[in-house]
Amino acid sequence: MGAEPLVWILWRRRKGDLDQMLRLVQALGWRYEIKKLSFRSPGIPALAQLLVKPPSEPLVPPWPDLILCAEALPSIIARRLKAKSHGAIKTVCIGRPAGTPSAFDLVITTAQYRLAPAANIVELPMPLSAVKFERSSLAGDKGARRPVIALLAGGSSFPDILDRSAARHMMAQVHRYAEQRGGTLAVVTSPRTGQGVANLLAETVTAPHRLHVFGSGENHYEQTLAAADEIIVTSDSVSMAADALATGKPVYVYPLPRKLNLQWQLVEWLYRHAVVRRAPWLGPMRWLFDAGVIESSADRRLLFSQLVGERRLSWFGGAPPVPHPEAATRGLEKAVQSLRAIIA
Repeated sequence: MGAEPLVWILWRRRKGDLDQMLRLVQALGWRYEIKKLSFRSPGIPALAQLLVKPPSEPLVPPWPDLILCAEALPSIIARRLKAKSHGAIKTVCIGRPAGTPSAFDLVITTAQYRLAPAANIVELPMPLSAVKFERSSLAGDKGARRPVIALLAGGSSFPDILDRSAARHMMAQVHRYAEQRGGTLAVVTSPRTGQGVANLLAETVTAPHRLHVFGSGENHYEQTLAAADEIIVTSDSVSMAADALATGKPVYVYPLPRKLNLQWQLVEWLYRHAVVRRAPWLGPMRWLFDAGVIESSADRRLLFSQLVGERRLSWFGGAPPVPHPEAATRGLEKAVQSLRAIIA
Protein backbone atom coordinates (compact mmCIF):
# COMPACT_ATOMS: atom_id res chain seq x y z
CA MET A 1 0.00 0.00 0.00
CA GLY A 2 1.51 3.30 -1.13
CA ALA A 3 0.06 5.92 1.19
CA GLU A 4 -0.57 5.31 4.85
CA PRO A 5 -4.12 4.04 5.51
CA LEU A 6 -6.79 6.68 6.12
CA VAL A 7 -8.82 6.30 9.33
CA TRP A 8 -12.16 7.90 10.14
CA ILE A 9 -12.74 8.36 13.86
CA LEU A 10 -16.50 8.36 14.56
CA TRP A 11 -16.92 10.32 17.77
CA ARG A 12 -20.08 11.28 19.59
CA ARG A 13 -19.45 12.94 22.97
CA ARG A 14 -17.21 11.11 25.46
CA LYS A 15 -13.78 12.68 25.66
CA GLY A 16 -12.24 9.50 27.10
CA ASP A 17 -13.31 7.56 23.99
CA LEU A 18 -11.87 10.18 21.64
CA ASP A 19 -8.61 10.29 23.59
CA GLN A 20 -8.23 6.50 23.38
CA MET A 21 -8.90 6.44 19.63
CA LEU A 22 -6.46 9.29 19.02
CA ARG A 23 -3.81 7.57 21.12
CA LEU A 24 -4.20 4.43 19.03
CA VAL A 25 -4.17 6.03 15.58
CA GLN A 26 -1.24 8.28 16.49
CA ALA A 27 0.72 5.26 17.67
CA LEU A 28 0.03 3.68 14.27
CA GLY A 29 1.19 6.81 12.47
CA TRP A 30 -1.72 6.64 10.04
CA ARG A 31 -3.69 9.52 8.55
CA TYR A 32 -6.98 10.24 10.29
CA GLU A 33 -10.06 12.47 10.23
CA ILE A 34 -12.38 13.02 13.19
CA LYS A 35 -16.05 12.75 12.22
CA LYS A 36 -18.13 14.33 15.00
CA LEU A 37 -21.66 12.89 15.17
CA SER A 38 -24.79 14.16 16.90
CA PHE A 39 -27.97 12.19 17.48
CA ARG A 40 -31.53 13.08 18.42
CA SER A 41 -33.62 11.15 20.94
CA PRO A 42 -34.51 8.38 21.57
CA GLY A 43 -31.00 6.93 21.76
CA ILE A 44 -31.93 3.47 20.48
CA PRO A 45 -28.81 2.07 18.77
CA ALA A 46 -30.72 0.14 16.10
CA LEU A 47 -32.26 3.43 14.89
CA ALA A 48 -28.92 5.30 14.78
CA GLN A 49 -29.04 6.00 11.04
CA LEU A 50 -32.43 7.72 11.45
CA LEU A 51 -31.32 9.70 14.51
CA VAL A 52 -28.27 11.47 13.04
CA LYS A 53 -28.80 15.24 13.19
CA PRO A 54 -26.87 18.42 12.34
CA PRO A 55 -24.13 19.46 12.88
CA SER A 56 -22.87 15.91 12.22
CA GLU A 57 -19.97 15.58 9.79
CA PRO A 58 -20.92 14.25 6.32
CA LEU A 59 -20.05 10.58 5.79
CA VAL A 60 -19.68 10.24 2.02
CA PRO A 61 -17.12 8.72 -0.38
CA PRO A 62 -14.24 8.53 -0.92
CA TRP A 63 -14.29 5.95 1.84
CA PRO A 64 -11.49 5.49 4.39
CA ASP A 65 -9.51 2.29 4.76
CA LEU A 66 -10.61 1.89 8.38
CA ILE A 67 -13.24 3.24 10.76
CA LEU A 68 -12.60 3.55 14.50
CA CYS A 69 -15.60 4.01 16.77
CA ALA A 70 -16.77 3.75 20.36
CA GLU A 71 -20.22 3.98 21.99
CA ALA A 72 -23.38 2.31 20.75
CA LEU A 73 -24.82 4.76 18.21
CA PRO A 74 -21.57 5.42 16.29
CA SER A 75 -20.93 1.66 16.16
CA ILE A 76 -24.19 1.14 14.24
CA ILE A 77 -23.18 3.91 11.82
CA ALA A 78 -19.83 2.15 11.31
CA ARG A 79 -21.66 -1.06 10.38
CA ARG A 80 -23.84 0.80 7.86
CA LEU A 81 -20.81 2.45 6.23
CA LYS A 82 -19.06 -0.92 5.89
CA ALA A 83 -22.14 -2.24 4.10
CA LYS A 84 -22.25 0.83 1.79
CA SER A 85 -18.61 0.27 0.87
CA HIS A 86 -19.40 -3.39 0.03
CA GLY A 87 -17.03 -4.51 2.77
CA ALA A 88 -14.07 -2.42 1.62
CA ILE A 89 -13.92 -0.51 4.92
CA LYS A 90 -12.42 -2.27 7.93
CA THR A 91 -14.34 -1.50 11.12
CA VAL A 92 -12.87 -1.44 14.62
CA CYS A 93 -14.77 -0.71 17.83
CA ILE A 94 -13.21 0.33 21.12
CA GLY A 95 -15.07 -1.05 24.14
CA ARG A 96 -18.27 -2.76 23.04
CA PRO A 97 -20.37 -2.14 19.94
CA ALA A 98 -24.14 -2.11 19.93
CA GLY A 99 -25.37 -5.42 18.63
CA THR A 100 -23.23 -8.39 17.78
CA PRO A 101 -19.43 -7.94 17.89
CA SER A 102 -19.15 -10.36 14.94
CA ALA A 103 -20.19 -7.51 12.61
CA PHE A 104 -16.79 -5.86 13.19
CA ASP A 105 -13.38 -6.78 11.88
CA LEU A 106 -11.92 -6.08 15.33
CA VAL A 107 -13.20 -5.19 18.80
CA ILE A 108 -10.63 -3.93 21.31
CA THR A 109 -12.25 -4.38 24.68
CA THR A 110 -11.74 -4.74 28.44
CA ALA A 111 -13.33 -6.85 31.15
CA GLN A 112 -16.19 -4.49 32.04
CA TYR A 113 -17.89 -5.18 28.69
CA ARG A 114 -18.09 -8.95 29.32
CA LEU A 115 -17.64 -10.05 25.69
CA ALA A 116 -17.28 -13.73 24.95
CA PRO A 117 -13.91 -14.75 23.45
CA ALA A 118 -13.82 -14.71 19.63
CA ALA A 119 -11.27 -14.44 16.84
CA ASN A 120 -12.05 -10.75 16.24
CA ILE A 121 -12.00 -9.75 19.92
CA VAL A 122 -8.84 -8.54 21.66
CA GLU A 123 -9.28 -8.04 25.40
CA LEU A 124 -6.75 -5.75 27.07
CA PRO A 125 -6.12 -5.76 30.84
CA MET A 126 -7.06 -2.05 30.96
CA PRO A 127 -8.23 0.63 28.51
CA LEU A 128 -5.68 2.50 26.44
CA SER A 129 -4.27 5.49 28.25
CA ALA A 130 -4.86 8.81 26.50
CA VAL A 131 -1.68 10.29 27.98
CA LYS A 132 1.90 9.41 27.07
CA PHE A 133 4.15 9.94 30.09
CA GLU A 134 7.89 10.17 29.78
CA ARG A 135 9.97 9.23 32.80
CA SER A 136 11.48 12.73 32.86
CA SER A 137 8.01 14.31 33.12
CA LEU A 138 7.02 12.39 36.25
CA ALA A 139 9.04 14.37 38.80
CA GLY A 140 7.21 15.35 41.98
CA ASP A 141 6.02 18.86 42.84
CA LYS A 142 8.94 20.37 44.75
CA GLY A 143 6.82 23.21 46.12
CA ALA A 144 4.25 20.99 47.82
CA ARG A 145 4.19 19.13 51.12
CA ARG A 146 4.88 15.49 50.28
CA PRO A 147 3.38 13.15 49.38
CA VAL A 148 1.27 14.85 46.73
CA ILE A 149 -2.03 12.94 46.57
CA ALA A 150 -3.99 13.55 43.36
CA LEU A 151 -7.77 13.12 43.39
CA LEU A 152 -9.28 12.80 39.91
CA ALA A 153 -12.96 13.63 40.44
CA GLY A 154 -15.38 12.57 37.72
CA GLY A 155 -19.14 12.84 37.91
CA SER A 156 -22.36 10.88 37.93
CA SER A 157 -22.33 8.08 35.34
CA PHE A 158 -24.93 5.35 35.77
CA PRO A 159 -24.96 3.61 38.13
CA ASP A 160 -22.31 5.66 40.03
CA ILE A 161 -23.54 8.82 41.73
CA LEU A 162 -21.38 11.87 42.44
CA ASP A 163 -23.69 14.56 43.79
CA ARG A 164 -23.05 17.08 46.56
CA SER A 165 -23.84 14.55 49.27
CA ALA A 166 -21.47 11.92 47.83
CA ALA A 167 -18.81 14.58 47.22
CA ARG A 168 -19.04 15.84 50.81
CA HIS A 169 -18.59 12.32 52.17
CA MET A 170 -15.71 11.62 49.77
CA MET A 171 -13.85 14.83 50.63
CA ALA A 172 -14.13 14.15 54.37
CA GLN A 173 -12.46 10.76 53.86
CA VAL A 174 -9.83 11.97 51.40
CA HIS A 175 -8.96 15.01 53.52
CA ARG A 176 -8.51 12.75 56.53
CA TYR A 177 -6.26 10.45 54.52
CA ALA A 178 -4.11 13.37 53.27
CA GLU A 179 -3.72 14.73 56.81
CA GLN A 180 -2.74 11.31 58.15
CA ARG A 181 -0.11 11.05 55.40
CA GLY A 182 1.06 14.60 56.09
CA GLY A 183 0.74 15.40 52.39
CA THR A 184 -0.85 17.79 49.92
CA LEU A 185 -4.14 17.03 48.19
CA ALA A 186 -4.38 18.06 44.52
CA VAL A 187 -7.95 17.78 43.24
CA VAL A 188 -8.79 17.92 39.52
CA THR A 189 -12.34 17.82 38.17
CA SER A 190 -13.45 16.47 34.77
CA PRO A 191 -15.89 17.54 32.03
CA ARG A 192 -18.53 15.35 33.74
CA THR A 193 -18.26 17.00 37.16
CA GLY A 194 -21.50 18.83 37.97
CA GLN A 195 -21.47 22.51 38.92
CA GLY A 196 -22.87 21.74 42.37
CA VAL A 197 -20.04 19.31 43.06
CA ALA A 198 -17.45 21.77 41.73
CA ASN A 199 -18.84 24.45 44.05
CA LEU A 200 -18.65 22.11 47.04
CA LEU A 201 -15.05 21.22 46.20
CA ALA A 202 -14.21 24.93 46.04
CA GLU A 203 -15.65 25.32 49.54
CA THR A 204 -13.80 22.36 51.05
CA VAL A 205 -10.39 22.32 49.33
CA THR A 206 -8.34 24.96 51.12
CA ALA A 207 -4.60 25.71 51.35
CA PRO A 208 -2.20 23.99 51.39
CA HIS A 209 -4.41 21.69 49.30
CA ARG A 210 -5.20 22.60 45.69
CA LEU A 211 -8.18 22.49 43.35
CA HIS A 212 -8.26 22.78 39.56
CA VAL A 213 -11.76 22.94 38.03
CA PHE A 214 -12.07 21.74 34.44
CA GLY A 215 -12.93 24.59 32.10
CA SER A 216 -11.67 27.26 34.47
CA GLY A 217 -8.31 28.44 33.18
CA GLU A 218 -5.47 26.11 32.21
CA ASN A 219 -6.11 22.36 32.17
CA HIS A 220 -3.96 20.89 34.98
CA TYR A 221 -4.92 17.24 34.42
CA GLU A 222 -1.65 15.91 32.98
CA GLN A 223 0.42 18.23 35.16
CA THR A 224 -1.29 16.91 38.30
CA LEU A 225 -0.81 13.28 37.25
CA ALA A 226 2.88 13.94 36.63
CA ALA A 227 3.42 15.73 39.95
CA ALA A 228 1.50 13.25 42.13
CA ASP A 229 3.11 10.63 44.34
CA GLU A 230 -0.11 8.61 44.46
CA ILE A 231 -3.46 8.94 42.72
CA ILE A 232 -7.11 8.44 43.72
CA VAL A 233 -9.72 8.09 40.95
CA THR A 234 -13.50 8.09 41.37
CA SER A 235 -15.15 4.86 40.22
CA ASP A 236 -17.20 6.46 37.43
CA SER A 237 -14.24 6.73 35.05
CA VAL A 238 -12.24 3.84 33.64
CA SER A 239 -10.35 6.17 31.28
CA MET A 240 -9.02 8.31 34.15
CA ALA A 241 -7.95 5.15 35.95
CA ALA A 242 -6.06 4.06 32.82
CA ASP A 243 -4.28 7.42 32.66
CA ALA A 244 -3.37 7.14 36.35
CA LEU A 245 -2.04 3.60 35.92
CA ALA A 246 0.09 4.73 32.97
CA THR A 247 2.14 6.92 35.33
CA GLY A 248 3.43 3.84 37.15
CA LYS A 249 2.40 5.32 40.51
CA PRO A 250 0.15 3.77 43.18
CA VAL A 251 -3.50 4.14 42.14
CA TYR A 252 -6.61 3.85 44.33
CA VAL A 253 -10.23 3.79 43.16
CA TYR A 254 -12.76 5.61 45.34
CA PRO A 255 -16.06 3.65 45.12
CA LEU A 256 -18.92 6.10 44.64
CA PRO A 257 -22.43 5.19 45.84
CA ARG A 258 -24.53 3.43 43.21
CA LYS A 259 -28.20 3.58 42.32
CA LEU A 260 -29.41 0.48 40.47
CA ASN A 261 -32.94 0.91 39.09
CA LEU A 262 -35.43 -1.77 38.05
CA GLN A 263 -34.71 -1.29 34.33
CA TRP A 264 -31.00 -1.95 34.91
CA GLN A 265 -31.77 -5.09 36.90
CA LEU A 266 -34.08 -6.42 34.18
CA VAL A 267 -31.63 -5.74 31.33
CA GLU A 268 -28.78 -7.28 33.33
CA TRP A 269 -30.82 -10.43 33.98
CA LEU A 270 -31.69 -10.71 30.28
CA TYR A 271 -28.10 -10.10 29.17
CA ARG A 272 -26.73 -12.67 31.62
CA HIS A 273 -29.17 -15.39 30.56
CA ALA A 274 -29.80 -14.59 26.88
CA VAL A 275 -26.32 -13.50 25.74
CA VAL A 276 -23.79 -14.86 28.23
CA ARG A 277 -25.45 -18.19 29.09
CA ARG A 278 -27.40 -18.32 25.78
CA ALA A 279 -30.55 -19.93 27.17
CA PRO A 280 -32.42 -21.38 24.14
CA TRP A 281 -35.81 -20.11 25.28
CA LEU A 282 -34.47 -16.53 25.30
CA GLY A 283 -33.51 -16.57 21.61
CA PRO A 284 -35.78 -13.59 20.72
CA MET A 285 -34.19 -11.54 23.52
CA ARG A 286 -30.73 -12.46 22.23
CA TRP A 287 -31.74 -11.19 18.78
CA LEU A 288 -32.73 -7.84 20.31
CA PHE A 289 -29.27 -7.53 21.88
CA ASP A 290 -27.53 -8.62 18.65
CA ALA A 291 -29.53 -6.09 16.60
CA GLY A 292 -28.71 -3.23 18.95
CA VAL A 293 -32.29 -2.71 20.15
CA ILE A 294 -31.32 -3.44 23.78
CA GLU A 295 -27.95 -2.53 25.26
CA SER A 296 -26.54 -3.62 28.61
CA SER A 297 -24.43 -1.32 30.78
CA ALA A 298 -20.68 -1.73 31.22
CA ASP A 299 -19.71 -3.15 34.61
CA ARG A 300 -16.85 -0.88 35.69
CA ARG A 301 -16.68 -2.54 39.12
CA LEU A 302 -15.92 -5.85 37.40
CA LEU A 303 -12.83 -4.37 35.72
CA PHE A 304 -11.68 -2.59 38.87
CA SER A 305 -12.13 -5.75 40.94
CA GLN A 306 -10.05 -7.69 38.41
CA LEU A 307 -7.25 -5.08 38.59
CA VAL A 308 -7.45 -5.11 42.39
CA GLY A 309 -7.10 -8.90 42.34
CA GLU A 310 -3.97 -8.48 40.23
CA ARG A 311 -2.76 -5.78 42.66
CA ARG A 312 -2.42 -3.24 39.85
CA LEU A 313 -4.59 -0.87 41.87
CA SER A 314 -6.48 -0.86 45.18
CA TRP A 315 -9.81 0.31 46.49
CA PHE A 316 -9.41 3.49 48.49
CA GLY A 317 -8.44 2.55 52.04
CA GLY A 318 -6.90 -0.76 50.97
CA ALA A 319 -3.31 -1.98 50.94
CA PRO A 320 -0.92 -0.10 48.61
CA PRO A 321 -0.95 -1.61 45.10
CA VAL A 322 2.10 -2.69 43.11
CA PRO A 323 2.63 -0.31 40.13
CA HIS A 324 2.98 -1.93 36.67
CA PRO A 325 4.20 0.97 34.50
CA GLU A 326 4.96 -1.31 31.56
CA ALA A 327 1.39 -2.68 31.36
CA ALA A 328 0.00 0.37 29.53
CA THR A 329 2.73 0.11 26.88
CA ARG A 330 2.08 -3.61 26.38
CA GLY A 331 -1.64 -3.01 25.93
CA LEU A 332 -1.04 -0.31 23.32
CA GLU A 333 1.43 -2.50 21.45
CA LYS A 334 -1.08 -5.38 21.39
CA ALA A 335 -3.81 -3.10 20.03
CA VAL A 336 -1.50 -1.62 17.38
CA GLN A 337 -0.42 -5.09 16.20
CA SER A 338 -4.06 -6.17 15.93
CA LEU A 339 -4.97 -3.19 13.73
CA ARG A 340 -1.97 -3.63 11.49
CA ALA A 341 -2.94 -7.27 11.02
CA ILE A 342 -6.46 -6.55 9.73
CA ILE A 343 -5.19 -3.88 7.33
CA ALA A 344 -2.39 -6.11 6.06
